[in-house]
Amino acid sequence: MDNSILNDLYVIQMDDTTNNTITSNDTNNVSLVDTVDFLQIESIDINPILHSATTNTDIITYTLFFLLGVFSIIWYFLPERLSAILSPKLVSKLQKVGDVETKVLGSVVSGFFWINFIISVGIFILLVLQIYYVNEIINISFWSLVTYIYLTLLVLLLYRIFIIWGAALIFQTNSLMKEQLEISRNILFLTGVLLIPIILVILYIGGDSFIYFGIATIVILQAYRILQLVIIGKSSTIFSTLHIILYLCTLEIVPVLVLVRLIHNGSII
Repeated sequence: MDNSILNDLYVIQMDDTTNNTITSNDTNNVSLVDTVDFLQIESIDINPILHSATTNTDIITYTLFFLLGVFSIIWYFLPERLSAILSPKLVSKLQKVGDVETKVLGSVVSGFFWINFIISVGIFILLVLQIYYVNEIINISFWSLVTYIYLTLLVLLLYRIFIIWGAALIFQTNSLMKEQLEISRNILFLTGVLLIPIILVILYIGGDSFIYFGIATIVILQAYRILQLVIIGKSSTIFSTLHIILYLCTLEIVPVLVLVRLIHNGSII
């Protein structure tokens, strides 16, 4: 009788062990976890993934990093000049009288920030069009679209300069014109600098929130610039409130309305 009980226990034990055994096929399906030491010898490649990857994304990315590099160099060697150029103040003394070297550096630095503004704003507009107006630009090549964007920016800048110089010539307000050009230039330069990190975040992370953040940044800076133009206009006794409103409509609102009209009519894109 004792032997029968032992045999029954042996059978039960064998059944349990056979049910719990793992076959070779099961072990092949289990993924093995590699343990890595903190101070390891082997290198690990970190490859960031572009969210908005196109055939020309590399060109845009390299251009933005180049602009950031030049901006860092200027920030390191000429911090006082950089703070003066990017200052939202009405009047800033960027150059010393009679200092030839300072004038040359001022021209070079200002030229870089003009290029930086045009490139960064153009790329930001390009991203907005590629994200929200895909159907409208599907038949337009990349370089044709870039040409349209930069031609539009150039026309808007030339139009603004023409209106400012024409108003100064008619009303004999050269000093007010210089202040207006200076505050407008500084705001444009600051816009170009702030857009570079925003564009890089959009390329590598994506998300509509960063697009909206970039648009909000442009709108806030332009609203501040218009406010400063109103202050400049009110500082002169020859301009009334009606003159200032008409001037701002001609300078700011009219070109925007014409541009929006052209876009909706399909004349540009």
